[in-house]
Amino acid sequence: MNAPVLLSPGPEPALPLATAVVGVGYFGSLHALCYSRLPGSCLQALVDPDPITQSLAEHLGVPWFTCAAELPPTIRTASVGTPVATHFGLTKSLLQQGLDVLLEKPIAETTAQATELQMVAEANQCILQIGHIERFNPAFASGRALLPLARTIRSVRTTRHPPRPSALDVVIDLMIHDLDLILHSLGASVVELRASGRSCGLTAIDEAEVELTFSNGCRTYLDAHWGRDTEQEERRMVAELENDETWVIDFRRRITYRKASNSSTGPLPANGHTLPFPTQRIQEDTLSLQLGAFLDACRNRSLPQVTPTEGNAALELAHHIRQQILRPCP
Repeated sequence: MNAPVLLSPGPEPALPLATAVVGVGYFGSLHALCYSRLPGSCLQALVDPDPITQSLAEHLGVPWFTCAAELPPTIRTASVGTPVATHFGLTKSLLQQGLDVLLEKPIAETTAQATELQMVAEANQCILQIGHIERFNPAFASGRALLPLARTIRSVRTTRHPPRPSALDVVIDLMIHDLDLILHSLGASVVELRASGRSCGLTAIDEAEVELTFSNGCRTYLDAHWGRDTEQEERRMVAELENDETWVIDFRRRITYRKASNSSTGPLPANGHTLPFPTQRIQEDTLSLQLGAFLDACRNRSLPQVTPTEGNAALELAHHIRQQILRPCP
């Protein structure tokens, strides 16, 4: 009888990372729910001074703390979902404690603060990922290769809901998503900027229209507004390519598809890849994809998919747009 073959054991699965959520408002509560069920995560704390947080903490079976200084030393990673005015001081403190941080967008109030956060993260060898969640939308994942081929890109981002009380304006809170996606995809610099906007009494800027010309010749037209209850929410980009193809990246429905034309109906090669027509919807939710990528970067000590440099670039462009809209008329 042959001797049994002894198989060497496979690699042991990595231990879950001890996670916390700091700032448990609407977005923070979603982060907490996601961390509580995400493989590779062990949610161990919620931090928020609002006593209502205790009910969610009890539901999830984790401790509730009123300030980040009370976090136990076992915590290794944290999501920060507090108002932007607190991003700099709070995130700097967490990084100095050696925690890896996923920081909701925008990265900070100013580009100087954003630069300092990047320096603190590097000095403490911490991962700092910025929460530009649309990077992880399946529609963008499948359609990103189209954008460098576009001669024009038209972006519309609207919501039926009024802004949150902590919102600064529609450029920082809504349009910055598309600014980040376009900067990330084109890899080109802005050579011309035209912006207009208006307030409807909700924030300093409630409607914004922007035209950007990039060094590669691409022109982009961005529209963002909120609080129009009579309209359907829209989140999409339309890319018009050099060969007269037109493709739509629909973030709300999470699909990318080509608009039918008389001359062409088949798949379009994009940088060596072929996109189906339309692409199939991916069922996994975007937040899980974002937090999963963050935990992978923490575990592997690798560059996050949205770096502080990229978060700062989107913030800087948003500030230029805001300044042009808010500039007093001569």
